[in-house]
Amino acid sequence: MTRRLFLGWALSMASILALLPDVAHSDVYLKQKQHTDAMTVMGQTQPAQDVISEIWITPKKIASTSDKQTMIVDLSAKTIAIADHEKKTLMTMPMDFSSMSVPTGMGKKEQADFQQFMGKMMTFKISVQPTSEMKKIGRWNCVKYVQVIEMGMGKVVSEIWATTDVHIDPALYAKYSAAMMAQMPGLSQNMKAAIEEMKKIKGVHVLTKQTTTMMGRSFDAATELLDFNEGAAPKSAFQLPKGYAKQNVFK
Repeated sequence: MTRRLFLGWALSMASILALLPDVAHSDVYLKQKQHTDAMTVMGQTQPAQDVISEIWITPKKIASTSDKQTMIVDLSAKTIAIADHEKKTLMTMPMDFSSMSVPTGMGKKEQADFQQFMGKMMTFKISVQPTSEMKKIGRWNCVKYVQVIEMGMGKVVSEIWATTDVHIDPALYAKYSAAMMAQMPGLSQNMKAAIEEMKKIKGVHVLTKQTTTMMGRSFDAATELLDFNEGAAPKSAFQLPKGYAKQNVFK
């Protein structure tokens, strides 16, 4: 496993967690514009990126698709599949971190980095501070929240503007959060508190500005909601491309 692939996997996991607060009662369609600043982590540099993503959230699966990749989280099978449209590769991994051994193809230094990273991923704490600030963003009336995610590997501080102009089912949101977090060793004992904390954010995230500090480096990112709809998700949203080379990342 190369360091670039390792970094991409880590950032993908962070992206999944970021989706969870946006769950509504029925199948949900989100269209988002995402900007990420250039970053250098573990000796690998990634340029600044601007991506338009289309996301479907259902009771059993989450699918996020852009020109660069498709990521499908299967909550029933407890797997994550990532299709890289630029490299034409397909990678599948378990949601349960405890089932992951050291990835194949790593040197001793990368093995040590991976084991250290996985150990740090076991700790996770979220705090949300509601504010009285309000403003209209696009067609939605929003309230500002400040969210801090603390992990052994770093911290993510987010300014979140959320709207209740669309209907959100807190119970279904909690189900998604529980399904994701229960699979992560070390998080289960803090899961209930984390879910209750994230419930402080009322509604759908319309604009999120965040600063991530990881492994001694910091970078900024922003996600803006462009469209939101409810309805039955098409089966095609959860289909992975055919003919891509499969990557067996974990033993």
